[in-house]
Amino acid sequence: MNEHERVRAEWQSVAAGWRRWEPLLQSFTWPIALRMAAAAGIAAGQRVLDVGCGIGDPTLQVAVLVGPHGRVVGIDVAEDMITTARDRAAALGLTHVEFRAADVMQERFPPESFDAVLGRWSLNYVADVAGALGALRAALVPGGRIALASWAPPEVNPWITVPMDAIARVRPLPPVDPTAPGGFHLSEDGALVRALVQAGFQAVGQERVQLSQFARDPAEYWAMMGDVEGPLAPLLAKLDGGERARVARDVADGIARFRVGDVYRIPAQAQVAWGRV
Repeated sequence: MNEHERVRAEWQSVAAGWRRWEPLLQSFTWPIALRMAAAAGIAAGQRVLDVGCGIGDPTLQVAVLVGPHGRVVGIDVAEDMITTARDRAAALGLTHVEFRAADVMQERFPPESFDAVLGRWSLNYVADVAGALGALRAALVPGGRIALASWAPPEVNPWITVPMDAIARVRPLPPVDPTAPGGFHLSEDGALVRALVQAGFQAVGQERVQLSQFARDPAEYWAMMGDVEGPLAPLLAKLDGGERARVARDVADGIARFRVGDVYRIPAQAQVAWGRV
């Protein structure tokens, strides 16, 4: 199985979980959708491409912003994610949205066919970031804008490092490499901006965005994480019953400090960067 197939399989395996936990995922990620839309200057009537759209975020939010005279295309490697995205668009009556199962490294976009491009937590799974950005730049009209998101470094993302550390205590895991494709690829401050500059984008900028993962209790949090986090799925599949129980206990202990009243608000940070053709 090559890298593309591995990434696709990981996210296909959790597509049903994303459908099941849609409300909590929305509460977690909405700040990114708003900030990316603002950074890309999304406006009525525009044509927008969303790379790695998952179940339709921020594709659907952007579709509302561009209105019925605009057009939004969302692509993702996981077909089952696309199925949910289409269902959500239909429920909202957003007929100017199109979803395709496609890979940014293989799809051929017509030149100068989009006013804006978005990529939320998608290019961090790409080995050839320069190649991907080059193709996306060619798809933008002169003056077109791009907004990208990756995760910030592990130390400010306990929402995922708490379970990963718990798993590592029962099964050794390789160290995080921010220069290699994966969850924390392009997580260092300035990494996205450097990639944009190297691809020829101008008027670039980058900032961190604070997020908060909501859960009613540790059991809900752990059930959701096991259902929706692609890289966790193959790791959990290797654990026996006793190991899974130990990991669940460690996760509950690890998030205890994030209890606020009768709920949990587990912090996270993302990087958002932008540029112009």
